[in-house]
Amino acid sequence: TNRREIRVALIENNQLAELFIEHRANKGIVGNIYKGKVTKILPGMQVAFVDIGLEKAGFLCVADIDISSISDLEKNLIPKNELESVALNVEEDEEEEKKVAASEQDQPIIPVRHNIPIQNLLKEGQEVIVQVAKNPIGTKGARITTYITLPGRYLVYMPTISHIYVSRRIEDEGEKERLKTLISKIGNSGEGYIIRTAAQNCEQNDFEFDLSFLHRLWSNIQKKVEETPVCNLLYEDLNLIARSMRDLFTKEVNRMVIDSKSEYQNCLEFCKNYLPHNYDKVELYQGSVPIFDHFGMEIEINRALDRKIWLKSGGYISIDQTEALIAIDV
Repeated sequence: TNRREIRVALIENNQLAELFIEHRANKGIVGNIYKGKVTKILPGMQVAFVDIGLEKAGFLCVADIDISSISDLEKNLIPKNELESVALNVEEDEEEEKKVAASEQDQPIIPVRHNIPIQNLLKEGQEVIVQVAKNPIGTKGARITTYITLPGRYLVYMPTISHIYVSRRIEDEGEKERLKTLISKIGNSGEGYIIRTAAQNCEQNDFEFDLSFLHRLWSNIQKKVEETPVCNLLYEDLNLIARSMRDLFTKEVNRMVIDSKSEYQNCLEFCKNYLPHNYDKVELYQGSVPIFDHFGMEIEINRALDRKIWLKSGGYISIDQTEALIAIDV
């Protein structure tokens, strides 16, 4: 790591298998979860503004309000006939919800259609737990939602939605049904999941690791709700190192080596909370040679980006990029 970027390399059999790069300056706030306070409601636009502790208030559309996240006390504000209509609409909109959910964005928004006016759902001064769906742009604040989604390696966990969706990129109907049956068997009732494309052909033990991680994560967020003052951050979306630990740090990985003391401490804390079985596999690199040079990764990266790439067979391919096309000669 350095001030400008984080690089993560996965090494298999002493060769570079995967490389991930994250530029620190480009990291947004999408996926962050805040404890906010409603500051203004605009019935004409069916929008509320929520102070989440940033320079500009986030804006919350009525379609992005999950009525199941509203406390029983606040549900008394909603006329009974409107609550009943919501219950009826849920089944009607199930197919439409699937289309939205199955897009498998990193932070999907999965609204259940209802006809309740925003002024009957929220009131000024009310505290709400929200997640950023879109970064602030220009003079506009962040778009936020009360539908919380936490992505894992194989699943996106939705603690407030009781349904299982499958990524549309998994086309085999038999595989879709197998995965849904598997998740309904090991998942908790009353919770929702999106089965991601990477889950294709996965077995129960693969999902159990993911579920354990996501449940621990949500449990920690809920504990913070009680302790954190209003208009503050509850959860910051994972950086590249933490995402790599979540997605790549499986039982098959022998060790994880980090060259930053601060990130090393962060990784130990992350393992302690979510991956306790991997705690002893985290190592701090303290050599004088840069870590990527020490493990021979810089040479492999430069070789992969070279115009001429040698193949195991002894041949090579040449790649030339022009404005009109990319030419590949074998």
